[in-house]
Amino acid sequence: MSSILTLRQSVLAIGLAFGASAATPSVFAAEADTEEPAPQVLPEVRLQAERESVGEQRLDKRQIEAMNGIDGNITSLLRINPSVQFDNKQQASATQGELAPADISINGAKFYDNLYQMDGMSLNNDIGPNSSNPASNTTPPSASQGFAVDTSLLCDVTVLDSNIGAEYGRFKGGVVKANTCAPTRKLAGQVSVESTRSSWMQYKLSDSQRESAANSATADLQPAFEKWTYRAALQGKVTENFSLIGSFIRKTSEIPLNGYGNGLQSASDANRKVQKRGSDNAFVRGFWTITPGVLADFSLMHAPSSGDYFIANTRNSSYHLKSGGNGINLGLTHPVGWLGNATAEHRLSWNRMDSSRDADATVWKAWRYSSDKNWGVKTGTGATGWASNEGGYGDIDQEQESAQYQGKLKWEPLELLGMSHTFQAGLELGTQHSRYQRNTTYEQYTASANTATCNMLGGGVDTQYCSLATPWNAASSVRGQYLASRIIFYAGGYELSNKTRGAFLQDDVKAGDVRVRLGMRYDTDDLSPKSSIAPRLSAFWDVAGKGTTQVELGANRYYGRNFFNFYAQSKRLALQTSPQTRTLSGGLLKDWAAPVMASNWSWLKLGDMKVPYTDEKLLGISQQWGGVKWSAKRVLREGRDEMVYHVVSAANFYWDNVGRSNSKVWTLSAETMRPLRWGGSATQVQFGYDRTRTTSTHATYDDSLSDLTNELDKFIYYQGKFVRWADRPADNYNRPWTARLLLSTDVPAYRLKVDNFFRMRGPETNMIATGEALPFDGDVAKVYQDVSTSKSFTWDMRVQYALPKTGWGAGFVNLGIENVSNRSNPLFDAGNGVVFEKGRQFTLELGYRF
Repeated sequence: MSSILTLRQSVLAIGLAFGASAATPSVFAAEADTEEPAPQVLPEVRLQAERESVGEQRLDKRQIEAMNGIDGNITSLLRINPSVQFDNKQQASATQGELAPADISINGAKFYDNLYQMDGMSLNNDIGPNSSNPASNTTPPSASQGFAVDTSLLCDVTVLDSNIGAEYGRFKGGVVKANTCAPTRKLAGQVSVESTRSSWMQYKLSDSQRESAANSATADLQPAFEKWTYRAALQGKVTENFSLIGSFIRKTSEIPLNGYGNGLQSASDANRKVQKRGSDNAFVRGFWTITPGVLADFSLMHAPSSGDYFIANTRNSSYHLKSGGNGINLGLTHPVGWLGNATAEHRLSWNRMDSSRDADATVWKAWRYSSDKNWGVKTGTGATGWASNEGGYGDIDQEQESAQYQGKLKWEPLELLGMSHTFQAGLELGTQHSRYQRNTTYEQYTASANTATCNMLGGGVDTQYCSLATPWNAASSVRGQYLASRIIFYAGGYELSNKTRGAFLQDDVKAGDVRVRLGMRYDTDDLSPKSSIAPRLSAFWDVAGKGTTQVELGANRYYGRNFFNFYAQSKRLALQTSPQTRTLSGGLLKDWAAPVMASNWSWLKLGDMKVPYTDEKLLGISQQWGGVKWSAKRVLREGRDEMVYHVVSAANFYWDNVGRSNSKVWTLSAETMRPLRWGGSATQVQFGYDRTRTTSTHATYDDSLSDLTNELDKFIYYQGKFVRWADRPADNYNRPWTARLLLSTDVPAYRLKVDNFFRMRGPETNMIATGEALPFDGDVAKVYQDVSTSKSFTWDMRVQYALPKTGWGAGFVNLGIENVSNRSNPLFDAGNGVVFEKGRQFTLELGYRF
């Protein structure tokens, strides 16, 4: 409570410092009248009326402000969308020091199967979007979104979740399009600083987390953090036909942790260490009206992200992770008269994304504690219960470089045979290049064994991997220890390239009150042996001919893409040796034998490498009634040929298209067509509800399906019936229902905006084995039952207050409060069982705009 009072006092003090009064509303009104006339209520926003389909949602600048999360990333805006589900970890109380954008699923698809674009340029990272472990010794972590884009850059975000036209390809989930917009004023800008921290958040922890939080040595449980965001932006018209926007954003987070677990103190190493996260985003975009109808734009982006980590209970183990990268984006729009009143759009983009690691050490040594190796702490009673580990995993550079051309022609409506035809055609050409380079040889030494000497059988003394100090659990007569096992990961690397080609043709046919969109998309690339042809069919019926009631049908196929990781894993394994051991001979240490390269890389093979796809059926209706735009839809999806790790036999593992998924999603949305006015305020209301059921053979492509245990065909007993193991419910991104309500209120006379976002989610269910089995079809089926959490409710509030104008501009204060009611919302975590989302959290932003 003290931290809450402190924050409230700080906000009051800041307001007084800027000259604001903490008096009654009448004082505010009088102050506004003396300085300038009260501004008028903002223009009405008819967001839903602009939608072409019930499968489209567009958020304008005002809604982006309302839905802006504490970390200001694109996916946080999509909480209002009923077709979007979030990763369980996104709101976990224990990891709120992280900055990375949340992963999302759209209509049951995997989180890495979405298409992200900013101003038409792809933001997708195809290196290995499921590689999330920061402590992997072979592969630095990656992400599905290659760039972390701050929402302050954006003027609108559009989500296409179903009934998606043929223009878009290489996805199986949905399309998220973010756009920046041209300046409308001669000169404008703003600067701000924003912060939140652990003392401004109420932790909600499980019993086991609470016991170990204060002494945590791992980023999986962050007892403290401090985040800062610095923003500066400038935009304006350089000439009547040329304008520029530019911004720089820096985000930082510091996460202090113990260096060693269980609250134990190291005798000779630092006991408090700080992990750090950071991201920069320098962005420039220009808009040029060359002649009427001929428009050009360009943008430059420098958006690196980083993280400083250490390995718990280990000396000299710090390492630095790098992600993000650079992008260049060029666009041109012009009429093409000789093609019959058509408009051509061209976009040429290039980006390079990083997923790399720089480590302080390139050798890992797992000692037992001794007077010589005296930095470890005692965590158990076994042979490794008091270890003194040291070292790191070496340096790895991993990059993806992409270039893409997109061309599109769109004709004006053409009358043929009594029907109106709007034709579109497009071409896409792209190239991708992935590079993996282990810059330093990494050696891993383990299996401490007793010795009386460090002298080598072949002569010399081993001073690196042998120590003459009695290990903690050895008899006093034992003089020392040596490391008896090793694996070497040699410096080296590989490169992979891919060329992509795509084309689409679409005809929007209108006859009376019926409109049919006929589309076909062709895609091929070098990573897939077969090309794909995806039909896209949609039908729209304007029932009354007035645009007030529309019925919509859709039958579509979406083809995804294969990732570099499928082709790269065997190449990474080919850099390592088989495990080696050495022993004593005549009391002397044997020399290491010549390393032998491991053969397990040859076990991993490529299957048919088909392109995964999703078939979609949609039925929807939209209705304008009572000043509200209502829409409802039913989406059925079948994901097939999905890639998984297929274990065929003991030494035959395949990346294979044996995975599948099924989703049934029902959504209801409503939004006021004009603000609700009361007094001097105007409030927009937006509501969304979904019921979702998703089954899947796997959580990600890294999951294995084994023929050795018959996982593809075996049956289980679940929810009172026998079902295939492969058709079990998905264990993430699968809340059964969610209701969302957004109230956005503007009070112009007081320069005040207040947004309230309410979200009620159904109980999360996890499937667990009971230990029982029932006979079935000559075999036995294990019995599973559901374990459910309670429902989750969150109320998030955002208050934006503009101070009275002084000089060129005005200061502003933004206060964000997430989970206002401080409710304990449980969720399932694969590694920790039932944990909780964060409690009440405050964020404060101070700034000046002109």
